[in-house]
Amino acid sequence: MRAMLQVFRAVASAMIGVGKKQNLEKDFESTEKNGPWSYIIVGLIMTILFIGTILFAVKFALS
Repeated sequence: MRAMLQVFRAVASAMIGVGKKQNLEKDFESTEKNGPWSYIIVGLIMTILFIGTILFAVKFALS
């Protein structure tokens, strides 16, 4: 669970363009140990949620 929270934080930080070098190093270590799939999956889910939120906001604003 803790590792998944770290992945979520890393992806969220990357999406808004902020982060610390210390966290970047942790992310690279985690990727080397476990592979990139958790980051890819969380990134895709968050991207889909972001697009859905934008579509909802636009439809709401236009109605």
